[in-house]
Amino acid sequence: MNVKTPNPAQAEEARTRQLALLDQTMRAAGAQRILYSALLASKLGLRQTDLECLFIITLGEDVTPGRLAEETGLTTGAITGVVDRIEKRGYIKRVRDPSDRRRIFLQPVAKRISEIRAANRQMHDLWMRELVKYSDGELELLLDFAKNNYRSAVAATIALQKGDFPKGGDSAQSDRPQDKSQ
Repeated sequence: MNVKTPNPAQAEEARTRQLALLDQTMRAAGAQRILYSALLASKLGLRQTDLECLFIITLGEDVTPGRLAEETGLTTGAITGVVDRIEKRGYIKRVRDPSDRRRIFLQPVAKRISEIRAANRQMHDLWMRELVKYSDGELELLLDFAKNNYRSAVAATIALQKGDFPKGGDSAQSDRPQDKSQ
């Protein structure tokens, strides 16, 4: 039996195509998620940034306004406005740290968060139906990828907020996979 092994250049080209397709698919999914989030926020009477910040608050433990500013790349002044608005809508409450009264934690209000989860149930159920198709090992890989992707997104957000981004005409080229065969 004669099995043909691709040459290294072909293997590299195939890998480059796969990476480009993964990047393109993730960008499309990210764009769709942003559109979904904007629509959900409007249905809940929130701003999209407020809803995204609320998600971060609900996913974390002992989230402070400073930590929220750091993770979102928003200024502390902007975060104060976000926190004021979502607290006014009843989704969170400010709770003083018992060990340091100067520190404030942003605590989700369970009843109000459950209302958002009910509104978001269809999207969640569709997502879970896709995830159950994967083996335990594949889920571990996906979880590792998602954690790294999240950390990278936080780091990129912070860098962009600080003004650390490419300038000039080459910025659009810098995020495309490079063809090394030329």
